[in-house]
Amino acid sequence: MVLSLKEQPLRLVNQDAFPDRPVIACLHRSDPEHQGDALGDLLTAADRGRLAAVVCCAESTRDAYREAGVPAELLRVVPNGINLARFRPVQGARRLALRGAAGVPSDATVVVYAARYDEMKNPELFLRSARTFLELEPKGHVLMCGAGMTAANPDLQSDLARIFGDRPDLLGHLNLLGVRHDMELVYATADVVALTSTFGEAAPLCLIEGSMCGAVPVTTPVGDAPSIVERIGFVTSFDPAEIAATWIEAAARREELESARTAVRPRFSHIRMISGYSSIIERTHREAALKPLRV
Repeated sequence: MVLSLKEQPLRLVNQDAFPDRPVIACLHRSDPEHQGDALGDLLTAADRGRLAAVVCCAESTRDAYREAGVPAELLRVVPNGINLARFRPVQGARRLALRGAAGVPSDATVVVYAARYDEMKNPELFLRSARTFLELEPKGHVLMCGAGMTAANPDLQSDLARIFGDRPDLLGHLNLLGVRHDMELVYATADVVALTSTFGEAAPLCLIEGSMCGAVPVTTPVGDAPSIVERIGFVTSFDPAEIAATWIEAAARREELESARTAVRPRFSHIRMISGYSSIIERTHREAALKPLRV
């Protein structure tokens, strides 16, 4: 059996010399039109009977690829899950210590943005929202994490100069952290975890991880993000003023939403995700044992 973690490798599956083995393809985005030739390779593999199943990490992924022509009977949904033992809330003195280590004031209203610098993630919208947020919230603080979220990125520096040019004082409340391997600690310092993407998202892990660490998720209406934050967070339009105001409201209601976050934790367990994949793999294995070899 072959498990392809994305659709891009399926070009190999379509080669005549590829062995007669069941193939399960995994999809993690909701924009097949932006995947170059990979969508064509996926459709070819489906048409040739090379695919046993296509696993989608979100309902929006399934819907988008079904509309793009992938047979509905191949599509399965296994929602993203995370290690809840790693991503968990931190309270009291521990939370204050983490803020101190990060150079964040103990009484700050902290928004975390975990995303690579990419058009899909819409960093300009985030920065425009951050400027309004920092203007409105005297104790506001913004942490930006991910590939390209450093002072060494000339495009990001250009964005900062353009958006904060007349208010350089606000930049003292914005930290560029780059790629971090301890995101559970970064999220634990936050009041809000923000997503400002415009397309492509399926089941954004930043919203799940951040909320399970105690931050309130605030997102634009992309992919399955609205259903992920249901009852525990907020969905906004793409208006920076609305986004900034919602961050402030979300931070103010963080403790109020704690019980709701606790109640939904089992839904995001990686154990459930692994069980979903295991069921599909086992079913595929059983069916392959009964299927005659392709000649």
